[in-house]
Amino acid sequence: MDTGQATAPMPEEQTASLPGTPREAKRYARSKLTVGILKLILSFAVLLIFLLSGGSAWLHAFLAGLTGSYHLQLTVYLLVFLAGYSLLFLGLDFYSDVVLERRYGLSNQTIAGWLVRGAKQWLLAAVMALGTFNLLYLLIRMTPEEWWLLAAVGWFVLLVLVSKITPALIVPLFYKLHPLTDRDLAERLLDLAERCGVRVTRIFEIRLSKETKKANAAVVGLGRERRILIGDTLLDLCSHDEIEAVFAHELGHVALRHGWQLLGIAAASSVLGFYLLHLLLGSSAAGLGFAGADDIGAVPLLLLWIGLFSLAARPLQAALSRRFEKQADLFILGRVEKPESLTSALAKLAGRNLADPNPRRLVELLFYDHPPIAKRIAYLRDSAHQG
Repeated sequence: MDTGQATAPMPEEQTASLPGTPREAKRYARSKLTVGILKLILSFAVLLIFLLSGGSAWLHAFLAGLTGSYHLQLTVYLLVFLAGYSLLFLGLDFYSDVVLERRYGLSNQTIAGWLVRGAKQWLLAAVMALGTFNLLYLLIRMTPEEWWLLAAVGWFVLLVLVSKITPALIVPLFYKLHPLTDRDLAERLLDLAERCGVRVTRIFEIRLSKETKKANAAVVGLGRERRILIGDTLLDLCSHDEIEAVFAHELGHVALRHGWQLLGIAAASSVLGFYLLHLLLGSSAAGLGFAGADDIGAVPLLLLWIGLFSLAARPLQAALSRRFEKQADLFILGRVEKPESLTSALAKLAGRNLADPNPRRLVELLFYDHPPIAKRIAYLRDSAHQG
């Protein structure tokens, strides 16, 4: 359960129900949003410069002079590119992850811890990039007309696989997990899961406090590998009633099959995305002087097209996510004894996480994957009164 951030004034009656300092939350949200937009712009600029300056073509030619193996060339190219890209953005990432988080009193993380976490993220991203790009370019070379459909199928399989292994393999790389030790709370939550028709055998506590003061909870994984995670910071912040309400929200995602729906939508959208990429990549690569869609020197062009598609799809993805989050919020009504506990939990989360309770509408539409806190509290109260 994320709370999000952004900017804009808020009615006094709603502000009064939220703890913390909304002005500070707005400054924090504005700073994080500015850094995010700057990084997005710079990412496109770096790709364009590397592509149009001839740097990418030179790197490919250099590697081709060292080895005749296409996939070895691609692998080394990707490693060099990923390393260079990460180094270019290291300062901006440090400012966002360390400087801003410390400035607003949200971080418990040491610089050494941040570096170790960053190294783990880079290695994980590198492994996934090497595997997916080698497979993608193999398909492009073997089936130049049908590769887009095979790539869409492969992407869906990869999404399912990652969803399956995330709880047991990926999350433990970054956080310590252990079964919830509060037995009374654990029994209460397991009873709730049974009433909601969701099979949950264990509830895990995730140690967020090593890195942050922010509180959160989440559902990760699919099917039998699914785990519901409750941050130790949330356990320290909220009462049992509030935690039960937050837990019911997470159960709502499972009961309403949001995870599977998202996978289905991702599968359909990937077919369209890869088809458009098939139509545009080869011709645009040839127009820039490359041999074709499978030219390793044109990798930045591939990334630019993917980035543009992702940017175009972002508002629709955010709107769908906000819809699912609202459904999960309303799912708790009639399923927990004190549904008003979710509104108090949200107010606490907003104060702890410095979430802007009422951002500007455009910011919400473009960047928020959860409804803003003020809206969530408002529709929960309206629904409770109507019920």
